[in-house]
Amino acid sequence: MENGKKPTRRDFLKLAGAVGGSSILAACAPAQPAATAATEAPVAEAPAATEVPAPTEAPAQPTEPPAPAGATGTIETWSPDTRDDAIASEKWWDEAFMQANPGATVNQLNVPYGDDTTKLTAGHASGEVPDIVWAYSDFLFSYGVDGMASDVTGLIDEVGRSRFLGGALDGIAIDGVFYSVPFAGFPFFIYYRKDIYEELGLTPPTTHAEFLANIKATNNAPDIYGYMLTNQAVSDTWNLKTAMWTHGAYYFDEKDKLALDRPETLEAWAFYKELGKFSPPGSMAQSDLESRSLMIDGKVAHMFTTTSFAANFTPENIDKYGAFLYPQKAGAKGASLDFYGFVIPTKAKNPDGAKEMIKFLLAPANFQEYLARTVVGWVPMLQDAYTDQYLGDKRIAPVKEFIDIGGQSAASGIIGTGYFGPSPKASVLVSTDVEKQIGDKLVVDDMSPEDVMQFAIDTIQAEL
Repeated sequence: MENGKKPTRRDFLKLAGAVGGSSILAACAPAQPAATAATEAPVAEAPAATEVPAPTEAPAQPTEPPAPAGATGTIETWSPDTRDDAIASEKWWDEAFMQANPGATVNQLNVPYGDDTTKLTAGHASGEVPDIVWAYSDFLFSYGVDGMASDVTGLIDEVGRSRFLGGALDGIAIDGVFYSVPFAGFPFFIYYRKDIYEELGLTPPTTHAEFLANIKATNNAPDIYGYMLTNQAVSDTWNLKTAMWTHGAYYFDEKDKLALDRPETLEAWAFYKELGKFSPPGSMAQSDLESRSLMIDGKVAHMFTTTSFAANFTPENIDKYGAFLYPQKAGAKGASLDFYGFVIPTKAKNPDGAKEMIKFLLAPANFQEYLARTVVGWVPMLQDAYTDQYLGDKRIAPVKEFIDIGGQSAASGIIGTGYFGPSPKASVLVSTDVEKQIGDKLVVDDMSPEDVMQFAIDTIQAEL
């Protein structure tokens, strides 16, 4: 998940260092301002191949607006990310849509990660919900299971089911029904300090044991920590999830039965506890984006995060970083995969306008323009968006290495807690906040994996 940034821990660790001695995607040049103001609405057809701009050119600008789709009324939208490029690209989308639909007005509100779920749940009870909300992780389908999200299967068919990445759709369908429309994602993998590896003669690991050995070798606290473990909120539990998935552990089995009580779970959680021993003090209370600053500041040697971390690199420091896949045991599955999906709440006041707005953005030329403007490393969940225009964009091209490793990770990625596909019971994990509690009990409270397992089983069974 892509979370909000807080600088306080970064400052603390800088001080600690001074006292102690100190086929999917990404991108890596520093974030650029939007190319142009949204004075013209985009066309609805993809540009011809001969018109694709070279990597050094700005994104092609449409010359004529499309025929109005006829959306009317006010369309309320909620989105969670407050980074400049996220806000700017959404503003472009809103304004372009309103120009193409003079009878429509878009009101956009940023509701931070975690708060969005609380606010939507309360709004569903009172009837005050937006017309479009951005979902991610288990919420891509659990909102629908809980009755808060509308069935958007027909909308996906209108956009064109064959346009979407198969793995994205397969991971969010409940009995063939979709409750969110995927659009931009972020595969997870390990970023590491390539310069430190060269200095110590290390090579990227292929097993969990090798990975832990490299973490120990690079750990020289308080100057530099071997790993960055975060667990601030339920949306930050991908470290726990991935430790489980790659060991062959999971919450619910193929028959949707609770399946934590297995040796694989204890092994995965013991590995997770070890990661916490080499992480900066207080890191479990930090968000992903807050923690990224410590990696850039040279305080961390390994970090598990998404493709969008590449936006933090500069031409001056990019050569220090490499990437590798999170190790996985034979027969186990890979790392977490997350993406944004548009949800239309069941109590939305203007669902027709919401549908038109989603279709407008996902029209090929419009989506290309959005990708060129948004957060570097938010990669398309529509396969036909991987064009020369996208891959050759000046913000994307410098990081081919991270694009490739992201694509490899996504190929075996797990969405939410759906090791065997989305489970209707996933909402129980969200409502109990049990995943975050598992992580905190293992690392912060230093409980044994066995004791934490009993807690988790009791908590989940009580809610079921």
